[in-house]
Amino acid sequence: MRTLLAFCLSGLAITSAAQQPSAASTPAPSARTTPSAGSAVTSPGNARWAGTPDEARARAATESKFVYVEFDEPECGQCRRMDALLYPAFQFEAVLLPMVPVKISLSSPEGRELARRYGVRETPAVLVTTAEGRIVFLMQGFTSAQEFYQRISQDTASYRAFARRVDSQDIAKLKPREALETGRELYQRSDSAAALPRLQRAASSPQSPPAVRDEAREILAAVELDLGQVASSRRTIERLLATSRDPLRRERGELFRAQLPLAENKPAEALALFKKFQKDHPKSPYIEQVNAMLARLTAPPSHP
Repeated sequence: MRTLLAFCLSGLAITSAAQQPSAASTPAPSARTTPSAGSAVTSPGNARWAGTPDEARARAATESKFVYVEFDEPECGQCRRMDALLYPAFQFEAVLLPMVPVKISLSSPEGRELARRYGVRETPAVLVTTAEGRIVFLMQGFTSAQEFYQRISQDTASYRAFARRVDSQDIAKLKPREALETGRELYQRSDSAAALPRLQRAASSPQSPPAVRDEAREILAAVELDLGQVASSRRTIERLLATSRDPLRRERGELFRAQLPLAENKPAEALALFKKFQKDHPKSPYIEQVNAMLARLTAPPSHP
């Protein structure tokens, strides 16, 4: 559903433990827990790699660590290059110290599911999340070890500061703009559950300026849909369409509303709404995406 919503929100910007490693995973032997120069390397980063993402999440929750997911493919030359540059380095060992690493194939069932959720489109890719699934760091492609270390260090530090800010908030007392900003970032970090009450605050506060209220409602509708609350999502987007004076935001709202029937397995209703949009807004900046969606909805079913 996030993929279907992407063009509507283009202006904006993780269960139980499985004990046995899967064929798509690359577990590594256990190693010491603190880096020490000169010690023999027994695994990539001298870390105890998990066999599956579920195992990594369970261990991360128990050990109060992040989850480090490395996506690769058998024929990915850049993946081999990245591993050759990162794995032997002491600096990589330090990076993995607060993390539980796991390696999976992007084309495996678990790899495809994580890629769908977090927007991973190529290999190599590195995703770091909290045990609950909130994005800490995401890198797709690889240029150099120096850039990797710089980016993961900066993004991890930035996330820790953001997490401290979120943990200190009293949502009922947040100013509308702060509620919107943290709600937006939580949604972008794939934490819709934490984003929900903050966006509700920004959308409903009597002190919210129209621009803050409108943006909060737009993102709130996506968050509610992400959480499976289709009826609430529809009410939110209808309120946005009834109050917003921003023509582009209204167009995005109409597109979002047109996609809601797809979540209810009502493609005919969605088709009618997309056709109406195409007729009403022939010069919309979103018309190419609408045409593409119409082509998908009207394409004859494929047969095996």
